[in-house]
Amino acid sequence: MPRILSFLLLAFPLLSCEKEKETTEETALQGINNTAPNTMVMMDTALKAPFYLLIQSSGKVKAYKDVKILAETNGNITKANIQSGQKVSAGEELIRLDQREALLQLQSAENNYEKNKLEFENSLIGFPKLLAQAKPEEDSLYQKLKIASGLQESSIQLKKAQIALEKTIIRAPFSGTLYDVQAFTGKNVVAGDELLSEFNHRLMVELFLLESEALNLKTGMPAEITNAAMNATFSGEVFTVNPKVDENGLVQVQILVKGQHSLWPGMNVEVEVRIPKGDRLQVPKSSLVLRSGKPVVFSIEGDLAKWNYVEFGFDNGEMVEITDGLEEGMLVITNNNLQLAHDAPISIQNAKE
Repeated sequence: MPRILSFLLLAFPLLSCEKEKETTEETALQGINNTAPNTMVMMDTALKAPFYLLIQSSGKVKAYKDVKILAETNGNITKANIQSGQKVSAGEELIRLDQREALLQLQSAENNYEKNKLEFENSLIGFPKLLAQAKPEEDSLYQKLKIASGLQESSIQLKKAQIALEKTIIRAPFSGTLYDVQAFTGKNVVAGDELLSEFNHRLMVELFLLESEALNLKTGMPAEITNAAMNATFSGEVFTVNPKVDENGLVQVQILVKGQHSLWPGMNVEVEVRIPKGDRLQVPKSSLVLRSGKPVVFSIEGDLAKWNYVEFGFDNGEMVEITDGLEEGMLVITNNNLQLAHDAPISIQNAKE
């Protein structure tokens, strides 16, 4: 019994020390767990610099001149050395139809005209006073004699025969590129048949903008045109702004493609117009957050985030103009700022060494 009592008396201090050690470690761990880590953020600088309002939209390439060329008369094609993609000059012969019938009609009309002309001249011999006038053609008798001789009608028929012959030759209405060619040598066509199409080399991009965007545009403003399929960018400028808002609240705008390019009508492109608004104090758009419906930007002081109510103006999708609430040169937080509080501890990821 004395031995057991002695053992208990010796073990009690050891158990007490072990318990105190466990309590101290638990308290230390609780202290670590209750300390919130710093929020990792990226920073940028509120800077006064030239501000550009960006207008971006999708559009479709169209030719300034684009026509379908139709057959104007019936006939068999005797010449058509053309193909889609071929570049042609204004007035260049593209297609020729069989001209034999048209030539015969023209010859007959010419003969009839000469015959009636002779009859008319003979009829004038009997009216010497009429011939003595300075301008006999203005006399009503002159016109009656002309009609009676058949010269008036034969003159009309001659012009019709000349036009009929001209219709057997299809010429390029302007300089451009041919496409959708359906004509070939030996093909029979009737008036109204579609033979080919042509577009000129002055290409436009047609797009539709909100009226609030269109009101900022002026003719001649530079534009950038991008075609994803080509992975290429081309220069352009605002050509027309149609002064009408359609039923969808949109305004038609045309952008002229400038310089040498390889775009085709019908291609889909992206257009960006940069409208200068002068020097403005601006921050990245990602630094602006809303709290209770009010715009806020967090600035940086030491390792703390500072809450700043701001007022903003222009927004180009990348940068936002700040009209009140910040000063030039202030460091601002650009990410992880949605849940930040005033004086929240932060660590800057992109801080300069």
